[in-house]
Amino acid sequence: MPLLGFNDFDIKLNIDSKYKAHLSKDKQSKESLEKHIDLVFDYFLKLIEQNGLEVHLNSLFEKSANLFEEIEAKEEFMTFVKYLFAKAIYWHDMGKINPNFQKEKMLNDIDEKTLVSDSHHSHLGAYLFINHSLDELYDKNLSDEEETMECIIYLFGFLISKHHGKVYKYEDLDFQMEFVEFLGKFDIETEHTKILKDKNRLFSSIFDYIENNQDVLFLLAKSLFSLLIISDYYATAQFMNYGNCQELEYNDFGLVNKTFVDKIYKEFYTDKFDKNKKQITFNQLLGNKSNEDFKDFSELQNKSNGNLNHLRNKLFVEVRTNLRENLEKNLFYIEAPTGAGKTNLSLMSVVEILKNDTSINKVFYVFPFTTLITQTYTAIKNTLELNNTQIVQLHSKAKYNQKIESEKDGIYGDEKTNFLDNQFMNYPITLLSHVKFFDILTGINKDDNYIFHRLANSIVIIDEIQTYSPDFWAKIVHLLDMYAKNFNIKFIVMSATLPKIGKIIDSQFTFLVSKKNKSQYFQNPNFAKRVKIITEVIKTNEPKDIYKQLIDESNNYQDLETNKSKKVKTIIEFITKKGADEFYKFAKKENMLFDEIFILSGTILEPRRKAIIDFIKNVYDKNILLVTTQVVEAGVDIDMDIGFKEKSLLDSDEQLAGRINRNSSKEGNKLFLFIIGKGNDKFVYKTDKRKGMDGKYQEDGNEQNVLITKDFDKFYDQILDVIIENNYKTYMENLNTYKTHIQNLQFNDSHIKLIDMQSVSVFVPISNEAIQVWSEYEQAITNQEKDLIGKKIDIKKLSAKISKYTFSLADYPKSGIEYLETYGEKKYGYLYLKEWYTICDGKKLYSYKDGLDTSVLRGDFVSMII
Repeated sequence: MPLLGFNDFDIKLNIDSKYKAHLSKDKQSKESLEKHIDLVFDYFLKLIEQNGLEVHLNSLFEKSANLFEEIEAKEEFMTFVKYLFAKAIYWHDMGKINPNFQKEKMLNDIDEKTLVSDSHHSHLGAYLFINHSLDELYDKNLSDEEETMECIIYLFGFLISKHHGKVYKYEDLDFQMEFVEFLGKFDIETEHTKILKDKNRLFSSIFDYIENNQDVLFLLAKSLFSLLIISDYYATAQFMNYGNCQELEYNDFGLVNKTFVDKIYKEFYTDKFDKNKKQITFNQLLGNKSNEDFKDFSELQNKSNGNLNHLRNKLFVEVRTNLRENLEKNLFYIEAPTGAGKTNLSLMSVVEILKNDTSINKVFYVFPFTTLITQTYTAIKNTLELNNTQIVQLHSKAKYNQKIESEKDGIYGDEKTNFLDNQFMNYPITLLSHVKFFDILTGINKDDNYIFHRLANSIVIIDEIQTYSPDFWAKIVHLLDMYAKNFNIKFIVMSATLPKIGKIIDSQFTFLVSKKNKSQYFQNPNFAKRVKIITEVIKTNEPKDIYKQLIDESNNYQDLETNKSKKVKTIIEFITKKGADEFYKFAKKENMLFDEIFILSGTILEPRRKAIIDFIKNVYDKNILLVTTQVVEAGVDIDMDIGFKEKSLLDSDEQLAGRINRNSSKEGNKLFLFIIGKGNDKFVYKTDKRKGMDGKYQEDGNEQNVLITKDFDKFYDQILDVIIENNYKTYMENLNTYKTHIQNLQFNDSHIKLIDMQSVSVFVPISNEAIQVWSEYEQAITNQEKDLIGKKIDIKKLSAKISKYTFSLADYPKSGIEYLETYGEKKYGYLYLKEWYTICDGKKLYSYKDGLDTSVLRGDFVSMII
């Protein structure tokens, strides 16, 4: 017998109209508590229905009954759990009956005895929910299941108590002590109150009755908290923006529908041209192609642009064929060489899944770098001809997305809807950073958990996963596997250097590029021999020592018969800003070859960075030297001729090789590796499991190098084996530790923080425009006339402009940042570099062309600034 639906439960109450929930900004209008919680519950039902969540939550309710070995009334048990889930949504604000809350917050002087000494409502709501639910439980006489059901009641009550804050952890002792302190404020005593106050009956003992509690309670808790706070937010926003009305004013949650799918499928398989009528997509001819329509790999060994495009098309059709044969699966790999068109492959996968699986209703693209987000956003928007209601990029440098064009911004204006849509990612396709995505999956803040419920029934493309520290790989694959199974999420993990993280837990990923053919693509000369990587590492003492060889190799390239232009574009990459800065200064002083020398590091402002990249891409009659840090490795669309790279991690070395001879249209392209002193990588990557693994292996009696063979599995298998071995060890932190955090609802410890290093955002008032932007930003922050949402909208609109004049520095002990702080002042979350024009060592502290003069940073470890 199927479970009752959420809307079948008789939950709503008749609450005295004297109790109020919200007061309008002008304090002229009040919302009754009954109307508010009815509206919250209606939004809850709407979000459940729109996102297709009920079937997945039903599965979790069923699994919650299966957690216990001896449970007789399973159907009654899971129905009661589902009822409690819905009830927690409805009862979450019941604590607002607190007379102090009514008097202080609602200006509603009701004549009732005060039970608590403060005006808070969340803990009182939890107390009322727990007491009332325990009454209902004991009336059911589920004697064998009472204690286990109590656990769930307490958990849901705990989430109610936290609905205006962060969910750090469900530690029974802490929760109980918190409750005991709160209950001490009451003048009444019940049998349930005595139980709650019984220190000898800790909640933790209840978990002892639960068998195989791996993830069910964690997923139920995350789902409940997300739906509770998002429904509460929508209902509150409706009153504040539209006044007292019970019809749902927010109905568009940015979901995929059939019209959208039909449109993007047609657009994807229609060739596109740029404004100069140059063809930029070639998908139309591939619409009806099959694997049999392409040449064998043996016929594609000669390097040519024609063979390269043939290989790309062959790969495209193979990925599509394998995807169509495995549409019921939820975990996929796309492993393709640099230059093979991964963005197009992923977008094809998206339109194919959406066309063939009507349960999927939103798409997320996840990237490690904002440059990748911006490039992919532009490519998708142009290829599928999308507008601002259909796609959004969310990061600090992106413009505020105007989903609804409106000039008005009153309390009922469309701007408020725009804000909610940006805040809650209400778009069919969303592009975001990997940090934000894993905050949504595992975070403890309200801003993270608002979005959690939207992940169900989605496609998630995760790009460049090798950029994450291997310390996270086991946790990440466990999460992907868990969420894919429980919420129908189709994860596509892709990269040119792809660690097969599924091996860690034996998770069943589907290879969209077959294992048999993968090496045929990677080792084809059109991909593997675009650039010759010189694996014998050059040893130097300081950055300038590499300069002579760089000049010699650049001259050699100019003299090649195949180089008709007799020009050269050379790139040199350093691990640290300091190394890049020192080499750049030396190269400019010694230069006799290059027409232009650029530096591209983390301290170069975004407009200058974009101008440099555009210049390199579009100028062919000049000799160019680009000095850079690792910001250039992935996502920067440039095509260089000769490269030098300070050796770091092997996959990082391969990424830079991908910036050389990208279209396999040239000859004589080389990449040289060097180290400075004992190697900066030994400090920068000292905790990374890849450090020290150089990618050499024995095969057929010969020493091979992964950078030459492109067999990255040989490299990653070493790391994966270490991770797997560590997971079997008892006395060390590993995947089992992480699973325990999830099992015991340690929300803070289960939060994956991909970047946990402190940083300083430096604003440079380098022009009149920058000064004006900062002035507007200050005014927006200090504006006392606008409401909170109005202020947030103004600040968000300015964030993209602020980012044009901002760079970040890692802040760690002895980094030397305190010396930079003497030239500015800290305010509003930034270091405002007021004296950027100060002359230090004969040059400006900061210049638009050269970035920050790092000599100002005099810390002991300043040379290691990334």
